[in-house]
This record gives sequence, C-alpha cells and structure tokens, in this order.
Amino acid sequence: MFKESERTHGIEEQIMSTNEPSEPNVVDFRGGAVRQKRDKRRKLLLLVLGGLFAGILGGVIGINWPFGSASAEARTTHTFGVCGLVRNTCVVDGDTIWLEGVKIRVADIDTPEISQPRCDYEYELGIKARDRLVVLLNQGEFSAVPIGNRDEDQYGRKLRVLMRDGRSLGDQLVSEGLARTWTGRREPWC
Repeated sequence: MFKESERTHGIEEQIMSTNEPSEPNVVDFRGGAVRQKRDKRRKLLLLVLGGLFAGILGGVIGINWPFGSASAEARTTHTFGVCGLVRNTCVVDGDTIWLEGVKIRVADIDTPEISQPRCDYEYELGIKARDRLVVLLNQGEFSAVPIGNRDEDQYGRKLRVLMRDGRSLGDQLVSEGLARTWTGRREPWC
C-alpha cells in the first residue's frame, strides 16, 4: 500500500505535469486568470498603440492643415476695442496698440495724446484717432511689419508699421487728418 504522503505527492505531480484538469468536473481557475491577464495586457497595448497612432496622425494633420494654429496666427483677424484694465489685444491711442499681449507703437505716424493732452483740441482729436484706428484694425487681416533696424522704442514698445493690402493703416489716418507722418520728433497739436 501507498503511504498517505506518497499518494498526495503523486497527485500533485499529475496536476503539475498537465494543463488539463485531472477530472472532468474540476475547473482550472489559474489558467483562466492567466488568460484574463494576457487579454487585459493585449487590450491595454492596443489602446496605447491606438492612442499613439491617433496622436501622430492628429499632429501631422494639424501641422499641414491650412487652419492649423501655426499658420492661422498670420491670418487671424483680431477683434480690437479700446484698452481697459486688461490689455491683451486693444487700442491705447491712435499710435499705440496691444496685440496678443505685445505693446506696439505704430512707427510711421504720430497722433494726438489722450493721456496727457496739452489742450482740449488735442484730446478730442486723439479720441477720434484712437476710435478710427479701432475701426481700421477690425476691418480685416493686417500685418505688423518691423521698420528699419530698431525693434523697440525707449519704452519697450515694438516698433511696427501696420499694413493691409500693401498700404499702411497709419497713412490712412494721415489722409483723414487724424495723424501726422512720423518725422522723428513730436510736434505740438495745440
């Protein structure tokens, strides 16, 4: 006869040597758990690869699409208003604007002062120049073109000429009597 420990050892060897259950009514829970883990790993791998593929495809389309962020910036039409406390894209006066958080001095013109006018006429004309510049900027796309070899003035404002269809918006203000062509120095308006 077999001793109890020999019989148990023989059964363990039989179970370990085969992946099939030793009896038809025995369920192999370990094999099912292994399959479930393998299936979960496959699903996760497919999900990650699908996400990577979608990200790469989206990036390629975004870069080459005509309305992608990089190319749209040059073509974006901004909406301008008169500057308040928050200054991101707005008009300060007839020759100073904020464009996407950058302060710009319209370099080819001089307009009457609003903040420190020397007379009522200068203030009134300055308000008209500012309001007209708001209208001109909101009429469509324009470009802010560097002028000469100076990028900024002594106040840290970018020096730019605002152009639309080959014409300076500053020249438009000059032709309407709301500005003067910049000569390199301020002249009195009173």
